[in-house]
Amino acid sequence: MIRKLHIVISFGFLLLVPLACNLIPTQPRTFENERISFTIPAGWQTMEEVWDRPATRDRDYYGLGLQELVMIQYPPEQGQGKAFFAVASSPLAEGEQLEARFTQAYQNAIPEIEDVIQGTFELGGLTGFEITYRRPWGEPWWNFRDIWLEQDGMIYVLSFHASPNAFETYSETLDGILESFQVNE
Repeated sequence: MIRKLHIVISFGFLLLVPLACNLIPTQPRTFENERISFTIPAGWQTMEEVWDRPATRDRDYYGLGLQELVMIQYPPEQGQGKAFFAVASSPLAEGEQLEARFTQAYQNAIPEIEDVIQGTFELGGLTGFEITYRRPWGEPWWNFRDIWLEQDGMIYVLSFHASPNAFETYSETLDGILESFQVNE
């Protein structure tokens, strides 16, 4: 009888471990790699956590000529994301200006972008450019806000996108992420 109870308890434990590993964080936490760091809001998860598989970083981030470093989403359920934040990067070619690269990235965007608003942006000691726009990606049109910054010859694009009815809902959350963003020295 004790042996059966031990087996049942062990089996139950084995079932709970995978579930515990995929719990949704209830507190903000820090994402950090060798280049950047920022705070992941409570309830958000990285795409690797949501999909339980390693990231594929070799693709061109939304056709902008940059490589994705990390993406987080809310809610953290497969196929149910309403809001996303990503950081993508690329070296700035010698002699190339950030403004020229920024402008070029959106000139011939496929799929097309609409309702474009552009401006300058400052974050801590970094300055750059900002663009908001609408763009179809898959079935729905998504609202995007991309911030282009440069430090030491490296471009960092902080990109937020959400479904049209969720874009404003998560603007304060995005502001918190942006305030926490740092380029590591």
